Amino acid sequence: MPRAGDTVINRPPPDPVTPVTDLLAATLAVYLRTFRPLFVTAALLTLVLSTVGAILLPQPDAERPESIILVLFASVIFQAVNIGVLSVVLWRAAALHRGEAPSLTATLAMVLVLGPRCFAGAMVLSLPLFVLLTAVGPLALPAFGVIVFVWIRTSLYVPAIVLEDRSIAGAFVRSWKLIGGRWMRTFLLELILVVPIFVLTFAVGLLLAGSSIPVMVGVDAVATGIFVPFLSVFGLLLFEDYARASAGAAPPELDDGPSADEPPR
Repeated sequence: MPRAGDTVINRPPPDPVTPVTDLLAATLAVYLRTFRPLFVTAALLTLVLSTVGAILLPQPDAERPESIILVLFASVIFQAVNIGVLSVVLWRAAALHRGEAPSLTATLAMVLVLGPRCFAGAMVLSLPLFVLLTAVGPLALPAFGVIVFVWIRTSLYVPAIVLEDRSIAGAFVRSWKLIGGRWMRTFLLELILVVPIFVLTFAVGLLLAGSSIPVMVGVDAVATGIFVPFLSVFGLLLFEDYARASAGAAPPELDDGPSADEPPR
């Protein structure tokens, strides 16, 4: 027992999140185990989306500089559509991780259930940024830190919708609370995993800029089929880990899913 005059420092217990190395190892294990069905889902949906986008998205007109704003706005909407539709990859990843085996038909049907909310959430996040950048241009740079902060704090809104069937507002609140003091950890994980994939995808797009539509659509489908399942599995395990840690539970032994000796979780 402390004696009179002793100073007792009440330090908060360490955050019971899974170590990063274990989380990444589990992500890779689940990704490899579920790769085939998730690849088919993501590639098929992207094949349709990219074909529609190649036909409908406007192209910039050199004689009309203002057309660039229209192209950017259309791209924001189309990217939000992609996020909404591809949210079913996360849904199928979660089902497979639990030991279930949803069919491709059942997975595609979930687009109508999850897609609208995930699309709306993406628009809520994207439109203010679009307005800020197009309205004030370089003057928006001082707000870059705020943009990054909000983006990280809300980055788990799609898993909140897919895994917990939350409303759009509820998903943002859930993500905001889960990340909380784990902002820097989440930022570094996103920086290590997500940013390189986006940069690589953008670079491939530039290389294929002069190619025919079938080539661009095909490469986009394959690339998305490879990368989106990985990001979906990562988002799934990160969300589950933060939800568990926020409830005060100890880190579990992460693995690649149910084994033959244990029932599906």
